[in-house]
Amino acid sequence: MSQQSLLPWVHKGGKIAIVGDLILDEYLIGNVHRISPEAPVPVHLVSSTMVTAGGAANVARNVKLAGGHSVLLGALGADESGTQLKSLMEADGIDCGFVSKSSQRITIKKTRVTAGSQQIVRIDWERVQALSDDELGAIGKNLEHVSCQVLIVSDDGKGLVNKPLLKSILEQSKKSRFKVAVDPKGGDFERYRGAYLITPNRKEACEALGVDLLEKVDPLFLGKEIAERFGIDHVLVTLGAEGMYWYGRLEKESYQLPARARRVFDVSGAGDTVVAVMALGISAGLSVKQCMEYANAAAGRVVEKWGTQPILASELIEELNHSRVDHEDKFAGTSQKIVDLNVLLARYGLKNQRKDRLVFTNGCFDILHLGHISYLEECRKRGDRLVVALNSDRSVRALKGAARPYIGQEDRAAVLAALSCVDAVVIFDEDTPESLIGKVLPDVLIKGADYTIGQIAGGEIVLATGGVVETVPLVAGRSTTSIIEKIKLS
Repeated sequence: MSQQSLLPWVHKGGKIAIVGDLILDEYLIGNVHRISPEAPVPVHLVSSTMVTAGGAANVARNVKLAGGHSVLLGALGADESGTQLKSLMEADGIDCGFVSKSSQRITIKKTRVTAGSQQIVRIDWERVQALSDDELGAIGKNLEHVSCQVLIVSDDGKGLVNKPLLKSILEQSKKSRFKVAVDPKGGDFERYRGAYLITPNRKEACEALGVDLLEKVDPLFLGKEIAERFGIDHVLVTLGAEGMYWYGRLEKESYQLPARARRVFDVSGAGDTVVAVMALGISAGLSVKQCMEYANAAAGRVVEKWGTQPILASELIEELNHSRVDHEDKFAGTSQKIVDLNVLLARYGLKNQRKDRLVFTNGCFDILHLGHISYLEECRKRGDRLVVALNSDRSVRALKGAARPYIGQEDRAAVLAALSCVDAVVIFDEDTPESLIGKVLPDVLIKGADYTIGQIAGGEIVLATGGVVETVPLVAGRSTTSIIEKIKLS
């Protein structure tokens, strides 16, 4: 059973449409070590760049990567940023067939310049621009053809989500019988009247009601007043460190759920995650309280990540599993340790933002023996976390011949993951892990002493990015080849 199949919307529901402002988030990652001689300003040395989806596009990524099906409706500029953003979304399997491109529009881009884990400055490339009559008509027609249980309105205040569009969405929701969930922006909640769910944060809720944010306001007042005043069935107010609060207008019930974050690293995109997971739960027929449990777990996980990042199905399952056992008894099982590249990067972060010293090694590990155990334990001593890159079956055959491996890749991965010294196992299909190393950028790269430093694949990349490349002595007389020869002679 896959991890995704453990989530209720994988079996029932999970079809979510998203309408809203599509944003490209760009990060210029580096460090500041000096002041410019030209002016009293810091000199930022860029070491790497990253682009990801923001706004409604990030909501769509959350839906898709948490195990649902995303259909996007919106508009992009006919520019490089628009092409880049659409490619990112399509690479995740998001349906972008209803996303239009126009030379009269620019794609919104937010460029964040960062040093360490801190933002130095954010540069916004945008023009607040309402939909043209033609664009509005096209989205209205597209709504008639979209099959979904829930439609999310992701409003970032950039002009696309205006009253005519909202009217069209709410009218179509009655005809097509889908529910409308709104992640709002600004203080005019009247235009969201008739929505099934709205998910403001405390600031947005206070602004909508004309309440001073500095006053200590009871969440019950915020939720109930928004629901009754604007005719919205369910109001979920996110309260940061205090968790989230729900009020049901028809049920006349309320419920507060404490936050579950262990450490807050970056709150970017947390609201996108909440509305996406709430919509997925609603699509599967869960109660709002049940949806909150999933959304709260997801939000607690994404604020531990750096930058705008979605929740992955595997992470959500892991987070939910961890909540059901006593903290003292928690341990990482084998299934939680076997990860793909996306999960690996999400779990340990980018090199400049990583707190743990990440050690990386690789190999076939066919028929695990004492030499392997000794080697891996020695690798683990060199840092805080050990990632083992495991050659796929195809890769092993290319290196060792058609008779190998004797143990399949899934079994080899599970045995490695069962070792306490191993924190993560990722399978790669290339002949060498050089490409993988270039993405992970470990702090320490290790191979056995039968290699020289210059022979280690990916070594130049690690050294060039400030990492360390080492070799570890091997246990004499212990090898997979010698074990196989001994079995053949017996």
